[in-house]
Amino acid sequence: MTALLQKMREALASLAPVVVLALVMHLLTGFMTAELLTRWLMGSLFAVNGLFFFLRGVEYCLTPLGNMLGTRLPLSPGLGVLLLIAFAIGLSANVADPSVVVLTNHVDTIATGDSPPPLVVVGAVVAGVGLFLAFALLRIVLNLPAPLVLGTAYALTLVTAFFVPPSFVALALDSGGVATGPLTVPFLLSIGMGFVSVLAGRSASSDGFGVLGLVALGPIVGVMLLGVLW
Repeated sequence: MTALLQKMREALASLAPVVVLALVMHLLTGFMTAELLTRWLMGSLFAVNGLFFFLRGVEYCLTPLGNMLGTRLPLSPGLGVLLLIAFAIGLSANVADPSVVVLTNHVDTIATGDSPPPLVVVGAVVAGVGLFLAFALLRIVLNLPAPLVLGTAYALTLVTAFFVPPSFVALALDSGGVATGPLTVPFLLSIGMGFVSVLAGRSASSDGFGVLGLVALGPIVGVMLLGVLW
């Protein structure tokens, strides 16, 4: 019961600032009708309950599953198989993230005849997450310095932005937020931690947490490359 109350407090604390701010703005400006205010308050209640169950699911299922997969990955029969499995894990985990649905809906609202379909954009995003998860685990296997790899990768990404249509640069930078979605982050972090824990001479602080730093570049690079090819 104590754990349940703790998770409920976490859910309330996460959404309380947004709820309070919206209520203050409504009291000052009256921008919501009575019907809209009622619907919004009901939606906030559903959001708190949904976040509560999501946090419980992360704690009981998602994090242990990611840790288990991470500890088993080094047992793969060869580096190529390991990277292929990592790519598939990153891609499938990101497809299931709610932030991908939000991105798809927003891309659909601004799509024109010359722009790629939303599903193509989402495909580039999730493929980038999978590819960079494999790259992040490869960095750990090769024991490459995290600052060097991260610095080089981000520098190359910034240089690439000069050769990409401006509309794709803006979309790519916003797409980077998909890699930090509520489902992707705990799952990929636990995979990185589990992967590092079974490798000798690796540090969880520098190697395990460095995974997400590289994965965050995946959607950005994926959408930029789509812009160049499209």
